Amino acid sequence: MLGELKTQIYPLTLTAIMAEKIWGRRQASPFYEADPQAVWGEIFLAIKDFGLTSLVANGPLSGKPIHQIGQAWGQELINPPGTIKWPLPLTVWLERTGDKPGPIRVKSGPEFWRVLTTGPESWIGAGEDPNQPTWPQRLRRRLVDPGENYLFPAGLPQSMGPGLTVLKAGLSKIGLETLYDWERRQDIWDYQSDPGYQIPINDEPLAILEPSPSGEGLYPLLQGPKFEVHQLTTTFQNFSGGRFSIICPISGQGRLISSGLYPNLRLRLGSATLIPAGLGSHTIISNSCLTALLFTPSKDA
Repeated sequence: MLGELKTQIYPLTLTAIMAEKIWGRRQASPFYEADPQAVWGEIFLAIKDFGLTSLVANGPLSGKPIHQIGQAWGQELINPPGTIKWPLPLTVWLERTGDKPGPIRVKSGPEFWRVLTTGPESWIGAGEDPNQPTWPQRLRRRLVDPGENYLFPAGLPQSMGPGLTVLKAGLSKIGLETLYDWERRQDIWDYQSDPGYQIPINDEPLAILEPSPSGEGLYPLLQGPKFEVHQLTTTFQNFSGGRFSIICPISGQGRLISSGLYPNLRLRLGSATLIPAGLGSHTIISNSCLTALLFTPSKDA
């Protein structure tokens, strides 16, 4: 079946994968109805990492894991020949905290965060205060509001305060270390980080990202050495094809119009749609002020 479809590449909507976490909430996110007994902390929208694999939700490939499709379609799915190859290079997920903060972690690769919902005096943790002897006192906190965008560089301690929903994206296959977890005994987490993780008191290496206008109607948020993030906020968007991307609507409604096997695809909140590099040109149309984030590997990745 995959071989027959190779000449009819189409946008692939992916099935969300929900993971229960002790810091999560019973309401999974603003986009989902969940089992009232389940405590959802992470919802993976696009992933081939940590033993998890996204499944296709639409078309004749429905139910098939993304890595099988990648192996069959190869670089037609991800990028033109000579650039990035499989496995899926980016991971996109939602994270939601309950009445306790999420763990304090440090990761070996950069991450993009978009704050979706907040609670009273919501904060994110970014870096550490070397003057404090132990966690969680070492964690530096920043008050946040919905709609803010951040870039966390590799090696920066990070955490989410209570009552947050954050859409995150980062490179697949990165290292992760937990520095502190509020649900475990404190003496287990008396972790002293390497000097490279410390940040100057008045110069936090946390980038706050603001959209900048683009002639194509895309609003660049991040154009890093490994991946890019763009924001869509207008009612009509036109794209030239040629590069793999993942689109995640976060408000409003819209449709993806393409030359693929399914030329008119509804974009759903809380789901990711993978637009293959081999799809060609495509357009996003919205009559209800669709807001979405578009993730793609950098051209030089």
